[in-house]
Amino acid sequence: MHADSRTGQLLHEDHHRAIDLLNALDRFLVLTGEDRPPACDEPDARKLLADLSPELGRELERHFALEEALFPRIAAAGAYELTADLDADHQTLLPLARRLARLCDLALREGFDEETWPVFRYFGRELVDGLVLHIQKEEGSLLAAVDEVLTPEQDAQLADAQASA
Repeated sequence: MHADSRTGQLLHEDHHRAIDLLNALDRFLVLTGEDRPPACDEPDARKLLADLSPELGRELERHFALEEALFPRIAAAGAYELTADLDADHQTLLPLARRLARLCDLALREGFDEETWPVFRYFGRELVDGLVLHIQKEEGSLLAAVDEVLTPEQDAQLADAQASA
């Protein structure tokens, strides 16, 4: 989706970055399998875990906060069901993402074991499936709505605030 507004472009860039990380997480989960925990001291695994932790924590919270600030304007423009659906997704996905971020931090400190690996795999799979679907919804409808409801001044204000966050 191409966004005309700066705010829409920032959201799109966040989506693109998140999809790249989710694809990397998906490959990691598929390649490592279920039977035994992977070694977290391998450079690729460490990098993935180190990249996922902040993205699933503060970056996702920042991204969701921006979207949620836009929801009242979008709902008032006639897309209440869209914003209600996306907000419900946020309420489900954010706790899941926070849990996975904590598991990434734990794995970076202690590695995976027979107890933590199945938990990480389960929540990792749930997050990949849920967040990819959520991003697809937003790319297909939210970005166009953002472009429609923001005045140029509002767009500049929101985009500048995001850039400094």
